[in-house]
Amino acid sequence: MAADVSVTHRPPLSPEPGAEVEADDAAERRAPEEELPPLDPEEIRKRLEHTERQFRNRRKILIRGLPGDVTNQEVHDLLSDYELKYCFVDKYKGTAFVTLLNGEQAEAAIKTFHQSCLRERELSVQLQPTDALLCVANLPPSLTQQQFEELVRPFGSLERCFLVYSECTGHSKGYGFAEYMKKDSAARAKSDLLGKPLGTRTLYVHWTDAGQLTPALLHSRCLCVDRLPAGFSDVEALRRALSAVHTPTFCQLAYGQDGQLKGFAVLEYETAEMAEEAQQQADGLALGGSHLRTSFCAPGPPGRSMLAALIAAQATALNRGKGLLPEPSILQLLNSLGPSASLQLLLNPLLHGNSGGKQGLLGAPPAMPLLNGPALSTALLQLALQAQGQKKPGILGDSPLGTLQPGSQSANPLLGELSAGFTAWGTPKGLPYPPEPLPEPTQPAPGQQPGG
Repeated sequence: MAADVSVTHRPPLSPEPGAEVEADDAAERRAPEEELPPLDPEEIRKRLEHTERQFRNRRKILIRGLPGDVTNQEVHDLLSDYELKYCFVDKYKGTAFVTLLNGEQAEAAIKTFHQSCLRERELSVQLQPTDALLCVANLPPSLTQQQFEELVRPFGSLERCFLVYSECTGHSKGYGFAEYMKKDSAARAKSDLLGKPLGTRTLYVHWTDAGQLTPALLHSRCLCVDRLPAGFSDVEALRRALSAVHTPTFCQLAYGQDGQLKGFAVLEYETAEMAEEAQQQADGLALGGSHLRTSFCAPGPPGRSMLAALIAAQATALNRGKGLLPEPSILQLLNSLGPSASLQLLLNPLLHGNSGGKQGLLGAPPAMPLLNGPALSTALLQLALQAQGQKKPGILGDSPLGTLQPGSQSANPLLGELSAGFTAWGTPKGLPYPPEPLPEPTQPAPGQQPGG
């Protein structure tokens, strides 16, 4: 059962001794990417309450210890004071998976029935574990709750969806959580959103253990600093720059497996409050001719683990859309099909006509484009020569194009080099019968009327 979440405003921590002057100087040199306006207390309260409701809205419970012959109706009767949205009873394991109306009903049912008895058997009632919870990080701070829902909803039905806000300012911390009804929906969302550009940022998506997520762990202790000066490698200078109000317990630049700098760093502070104050002071800070962008990492993992996760995520993002093998060429595809199938594929548009609604030699045009190009004639001729030596019949017998012979060039300008494969009647060689000739006009006999 989720612990209570306080929505009272948290006062800022006092800076470390001697840091006030440095903080004032740093503020004058700041140029943050986004400067959000202050919010009134009522708006801050609404945002924090929405996050609290969504965080607590775990409405799926798991009942263990049921009798072996328990029925679905018996579980419904047991929970008759609650509104059941879904109930599945596994008699072999003595368990029931139940979805109630909301998280409040789930908490009440756990409190009422946990360690109670049903037919002299003690029940265990708890929240269902979930493996479909994602944390989407590196969001623009100005992204609204509605926009976040629109971002994650296309991949499946949502169970929970909320942004995490600062308890001091009410502004988004740049990350949120999305829990799906099914794990495959969450997997699709992670695959599609990881590395996705959103404004000037690139999204990072992480699996989250819902059982380990507590109200305190909603707020991250780690910061990601990017937009470092080109080739910047002075980690101590970065540590000093981000120690104006609080000294980080971890500070390290990101390096790839090739030893090259990745252009960002991860810092960890002792508490989430310290990290928030450091982020406010360091976002947009001037360093070596660049203005740093300081964002919150996903909450939970320590700095060293988060650094490794971000390096891996960046590599995945850079490889988005890149296959493991190069795309095959048209000739490679044709060779993989075999000569007969390739001939049929290439000649089909010629025999049936092209676009524009014109009827071809053998009927209406198919729904595929005509393959054009300077290498088409050569490819067809090579395939025809290969097909000539193959006498294997097709599924419906001998191919009508199987007797295509390379011969003398015809003067027909429409078919070019392909005209050698057609007869004098304009039909492909090898068809069973030539077209019937038109009858010769006859002269009427002397004294006979025309048409008589």
